Amino acid sequence: MLGEVERRILQTIKDKGQISRVEISKILNISKPVVSQAVSRLIELGFVKETGKKESSSRGGRRPVLFSFVPESRYVVGVDVGGTKIDAVLTDLNGSILKKEHVVLPSDLDKEKLFEEIKRVMKPLLKYDKILGIGIGIPGTVDENQLIKRIPAFNITNWNLKKELESFAGYPVFIENNANLDAFAETRVGAGKGYRCVFLISIGWGIGSGIVYEGRIFRGARGKAGEFGHMITDWTVDKTVVPEKGFGHLEEWFSGYSLKKKFRKPIETVFEQNPEELRESLEHLGVAIANTTVILDPDVVIIKGGIGFHQFDRIAPIVKSIVERTVPKDILEDIVIKRGEIEEYGVAIGGALYVIENVLGLK
Repeated sequence: MLGEVERRILQTIKDKGQISRVEISKILNISKPVVSQAVSRLIELGFVKETGKKESSSRGGRRPVLFSFVPESRYVVGVDVGGTKIDAVLTDLNGSILKKEHVVLPSDLDKEKLFEEIKRVMKPLLKYDKILGIGIGIPGTVDENQLIKRIPAFNITNWNLKKELESFAGYPVFIENNANLDAFAETRVGAGKGYRCVFLISIGWGIGSGIVYEGRIFRGARGKAGEFGHMITDWTVDKTVVPEKGFGHLEEWFSGYSLKKKFRKPIETVFEQNPEELRESLEHLGVAIANTTVILDPDVVIIKGGIGFHQFDRIAPIVKSIVERTVPKDILEDIVIKRGEIEEYGVAIGGALYVIENVLGLK
């Protein structure tokens, strides 16, 4: 849609708020005629508008025209496919939510039924004009071609959801792991903003993680990095345990699934009534985080997910104590462990921001 020069100029206008052609030329070291041509096209496409004129200099002369970014020039759909529900949002080009949709998933889902539910939650949002694209987070692994390799919660493998949705919707579709998109959103507009290396742990029914390094999602060689729920934290025990299908060894120690299986009561009640019985499970989580920090050397560890966010104050002290006992001080001294800042729709917002970056190159 945009050439490299147009992308750079649009990013500069977005960053500066209001700026003239002359200032753009100086900042980017691009000739004024090239800047003028690019700005004219950005205005034609609706991404930029004139917003007045700059104050005259002491020497007088013609007042330069100022330009600003138009976030509502395009809309983006972000979708979070969870284990029990789907959330979808319509955002502008700043990632600000304009409309929300939600569906609860039935228990007997297969691939075809899940596809129908995804279409159902998106349909009200696709009625809007000027849609740039669709970003979807799924609870599973995605390869470098955006082919879904596996969604264990629904026993789905090798699904080309991208192709099917592009045929249905008529817009570009980008598919990523949901924890990756959550980490991407927190890096852009949340608890990870300003950090170089962000490691996010999403604790809900299962446990996932996302890694963002220098603003980009780290996916590994084949898109399977971050399968944090499969960490081993006690081989003497774990070697005798065969996790239930779809879950990993760490998730057997601590996750919504394992807590519900062990205590047979609502998760909130478990944290209120059984804090000491949770300590061992949380120590395993702390060991897993410690192992990851010595490998990744992140700036920040963000704890998110339905359990991670809402029970952070109960989880963090135990986790931090294990990490402090395990990780060498010189490695740990610059690492921050904190709660995520985007309470709701983090994955869906991340999906929208991922589309904006991939299509327009905007950050």
